[in-house]
Amino acid sequence: MSAFLALIQRDLRISWRLGGGGLLGVLFFLSVVVLMPFALGPDVPLLKRIGPAVLWLGPMLASLPPLDRLFTADQDDGSLDLLLMSEMPLEMSCLAKGLAHWLATGLPLIAATP
Repeated sequence: MSAFLALIQRDLRISWRLGGGGLLGVLFFLSVVVLMPFALGPDVPLLKRIGPAVLWLGPMLASLPPLDRLFTADQDDGSLDLLLMSEMPLEMSCLAKGLAHWLATGLPLIAATP
């Protein structure tokens, strides 16, 4: 279990060191939410119907750009091969990387949603 937590900590450090992960997603989400009423016009009933869909699609689209970097850093520095050869199962490594991705990008989006 300590290798699992170490991998999560490592990925969180990498995501914050590279920058732009959580903040870029939050800025994208806020721009979608703010600009959508300008694109649709001042029709209040239409905005009430489409509002929940925008609040769901905005975070989903905002989480896609950092998803590209999930395994890129590991592939570039060769640590992906070490993860494949480690004693920890590959599924656990992917789960740790996914959890770290969610902590780095998902939590800031949740904080920005209200």
